[in-house]
Amino acid sequence: MIQAEKWQKDLAVYQDINTTFIVEGNVHDLQPWIYEDDGTCEPVALSLYLQRYLTEEGYGPIVFYNRIDGFSNPYALDMVSTFYREVSSDEKSSKSISTATELIRKAMSNTVRPTAVVVDLANTIAASPDNLSDEEIEYFTRLMLASRTPTQALSMRDKQPLTNLLFLIVEKVNDIPTWFYLNNPYVRTLTISRPKKEVRAAVIDARIDTVAEAKDLEPTERKKAQDEFVALTDGMTLVELFGIFSLCKQKKYTVYQIREAVKMFRYGETESQWDKLDSEKVKHAEEFLSKRVKGQEAAIKKAASVLSRACLGMSGIQGGSSSRPKGVLFFAGPTGTGKTELAKTIAEFIFGDESFATRFDMSEYQQPHSDQKLLGAPPGYIGYSDGGQLTNAIKSKPFCVLLFDEIDKAHPSILDKFLQILEDGRITDSAGETMYFSEALIIFTSNLGVVGQEAETGKRYQTVTPNMDYDTIQKELLATIKDYFKYTIQRPELLNRIGDNFIVFDFIREKAVEEILNLKLSASADNLEHEKGIKLEISAPFKEYLLNKAQGDLSNGGRGIGNMVETCLVNPLAKVLIKEDWTSGDSVVIEDKPLENEELFKYSLKRACGT
Repeated sequence: MIQAEKWQKDLAVYQDINTTFIVEGNVHDLQPWIYEDDGTCEPVALSLYLQRYLTEEGYGPIVFYNRIDGFSNPYALDMVSTFYREVSSDEKSSKSISTATELIRKAMSNTVRPTAVVVDLANTIAASPDNLSDEEIEYFTRLMLASRTPTQALSMRDKQPLTNLLFLIVEKVNDIPTWFYLNNPYVRTLTISRPKKEVRAAVIDARIDTVAEAKDLEPTERKKAQDEFVALTDGMTLVELFGIFSLCKQKKYTVYQIREAVKMFRYGETESQWDKLDSEKVKHAEEFLSKRVKGQEAAIKKAASVLSRACLGMSGIQGGSSSRPKGVLFFAGPTGTGKTELAKTIAEFIFGDESFATRFDMSEYQQPHSDQKLLGAPPGYIGYSDGGQLTNAIKSKPFCVLLFDEIDKAHPSILDKFLQILEDGRITDSAGETMYFSEALIIFTSNLGVVGQEAETGKRYQTVTPNMDYDTIQKELLATIKDYFKYTIQRPELLNRIGDNFIVFDFIREKAVEEILNLKLSASADNLEHEKGIKLEISAPFKEYLLNKAQGDLSNGGRGIGNMVETCLVNPLAKVLIKEDWTSGDSVVIEDKPLENEELFKYSLKRACGT
């Protein structure tokens, strides 16, 4: 048997206590009308729900008001004329908000019969609740005076006294000026949430046979299909649910294609590379990742394992919402060890292009209100129309890798947003639009635990060093990270969401230096040929020179090797290209290292014409 929603229960409890209800939240959705005899429900518009409820309670007249239609009641036309007759001598409809608020004030004092007025789209009364015009102040003052007049009339049903009621339907309670409802004992806010699991299950049960091949299912298979449908639509409205049924009919989806139907409804005709990943490609994930990221065998092995689960859709197999992100990874370790590079490589593996990795530098989100940068500024604030950086990114690329670099530098309030994303796979932006992350892979990075600080002197020191073995480094960093989330910022829930997907990167060891150097040199040569058409040849002596310099200082890891290549190769090469009269097709051969106290290396020219 379906239980009433909280807002429905609150309305029943407080209708004799409060005179005015601000109804916010999921107000544009269908609401479950529950039949007491059998416990089934019928999805109906909020206006129809209120009409039925108030009629059963003995209210009448019941009227609905908006600025376009004025006063009306599509469910009982005679109530409008009764309303005008009992509250005003002027029986013509009024669309003017000034006249309407005065009539509402009179209606709330009606002693003939219990009256209920529902103001739909009440959020349109004021352009800006924090900056009201004199006229808007007058409107809300009338409504406040109306709310402070707890007049009763005898019920039309059982002649019991009922308090006249006013309902203001808004998207958010802050669409109403705060002075209207704060410290006003006559006003109560009712928040309508998105439909809970049992309501969605009831609707799906009633309509699933409209989906092709559903009628042919055995009872157990039918129940399985229903359960999957319910799980996939977690957080969706009933209107969206009916939209999926319509899409199934339009696209001729069968009951075995519910997942595809939900995905199409959310994202449109977007091709997903997730669906193209076959088991054979996934088997070679470790090999693919190792081509770009060197010296991190343990990290790559674990990343490939998590990636395999994500590709097979098994990330949420341990429970929770099936709308969770495809996977979540937490990269920890010293700087310059390949954390960002691995994230880009994963994006290339899944989606064929590293541009599908969107990076957020979390050091830019250290302030308490930084969440507005991610999700968008609230209505009325500068930048509201621009949306949030995160919500814009996921809207434009729902199939992606989201990289949150140095997550420990973000303000703790930001982390609260990630709790919802990791648990439910969705978040609502400042405009009220829901964004889904079910097709995204989320990666966090952090340098936590690498550097410590003395309490007395403030002096910083390395807590892990290259002379430690990998197992020791891993143990130390994981302990620090868990302490940070548990005790420092008191967000242990985030640890639970990440689970065992912490991946610790090792320091760059000498054995990996040559491989990294070769990658940097190859990238430099490719860029030169692509941009200028000039080929680069590097002799063994010069390469040995670069290798010795790279191995001499590994404190900055792979990033340090890249900086060294820029200093010793790229910058001098730029001087050579400026000095010489080059044409496309020419080659420059770097023959040997620079002489002592000199910057420019020894080189020779190979002209395309052969001279």
